[in-house]
Amino acid sequence: MSAQSRHYLIIWFWLVGLVVLSVAAAWILPKSQAWVLIFTVAGAKAFLVARHYMHLKDETWLIYAIALVPLAFVFVLLIALFPDFVYHLTRR
Repeated sequence: MSAQSRHYLIIWFWLVGLVVLSVAAAWILPKSQAWVLIFTVAGAKAFLVARHYMHLKDETWLIYAIALVPLAFVFVLLIALFPDFVYHLTRR
């Protein structure tokens, strides 16, 4: 087995382990804690896939800057809509 194949296999095992962690969290933890852990694990899995399978680890800083712009928009929209979320949750 080549070093490249071994590298992909290790990343794949990490991804499988993180999926198992997410499923176990849904069964074991309280709902709010499970949600936080599941979304954290999803972010870690997205990072692993983007970095290793999409080969972003070999790119220049410009690719990261371009990728940060949509993430900044998501963050701004979440902050902007947060009062609306809180308002609807407190009305119940």
